[in-house]
Amino acid sequence: MSIQAKADKPMKVPPDFVIIGAPKCGTTSLHATLQLHPEMFLSAIKEPHYFAFDYPNRREVESLRDYDGLFSKAKDHQIRGESSACYLSSVAAVPAILERRPDAKFIALVRNPVDLFISWHNELLKSFDEDRSSPESAWRLQEKRARGIDIPKRCIVPTMLQYRYMCSLGQQLERVFRLVPEGQRLVLLYDDFRRNPKNTIEKITTFLGVSSNRLDVVSESNKFGRYNNAFTPWLLRVGTANPTVKRLRAKFKPFLHEHGIRPVSWLTRLSLESTPKPVLSDTFRQELTDAFSDDVRLLEQLLNVDLSHWQTSKTVKSL
Repeated sequence: MSIQAKADKPMKVPPDFVIIGAPKCGTTSLHATLQLHPEMFLSAIKEPHYFAFDYPNRREVESLRDYDGLFSKAKDHQIRGESSACYLSSVAAVPAILERRPDAKFIALVRNPVDLFISWHNELLKSFDEDRSSPESAWRLQEKRARGIDIPKRCIVPTMLQYRYMCSLGQQLERVFRLVPEGQRLVLLYDDFRRNPKNTIEKITTFLGVSSNRLDVVSESNKFGRYNNAFTPWLLRVGTANPTVKRLRAKFKPFLHEHGIRPVSWLTRLSLESTPKPVLSDTFRQELTDAFSDDVRLLEQLLNVDLSHWQTSKTVKSL
């Protein structure tokens, strides 16, 4: 379909497409790359999480008016999308999106759950949602935390500490597959995105029905690290938890980004320092591999791909 033909059609409410996750699977890089495409308009606020009604404290945008406002600068010929990495694990998000836009398209990225666990645990440590520096210690607390015991004081969404659930992407995708018609969903492997990012972008542009445009892929910006001070995560927490601040961000962030002003990104780059990845014992890594084995087999069936290399205890680089 030509751009002119798209422009002649009445505009529907956003989103036209959504990158639904999973966390730590390259969604930041993908969002930044697709923002460069002239036929796409991606929200200035990455991860508005508006439709994640079951994660109220993760919703950076809370009103429909503010959500639609994220796309107010989109041109008539552009398709409008957003990226909220926890939509995949949310039970509410995909049904809510489909209720608003039955023809919306969904993109998901998945990776080895063991490597995802290591990166997700570090992400929660970074934001003070987790207080156990040892991945193994945090993993063993899941049962207690499911009962509300030993939840870190600063944790805003205790469900995020259920690592087995958060990293069981087969289980989450199976739910999406039941809801979303085949032609409206695209699932990509994180490993393929890292090895051949341009090929992955070609698959996405074909799926979305826009020109390939040969985009330069933006490098992964969420490096494995920790903040070198307590002020930065506190400030970020205020920005995502305080209702007044969230409303102001939803209103002014698109304007600031339009003029190249990105204070939060600047502060994050300044404060984030690379951290050595934790070394898991062979016994614990094998335990994790076994814990996720059924879910990996489910992913193989859903995607019709061979993921047997995920079923080894070999260490893989993680972000």
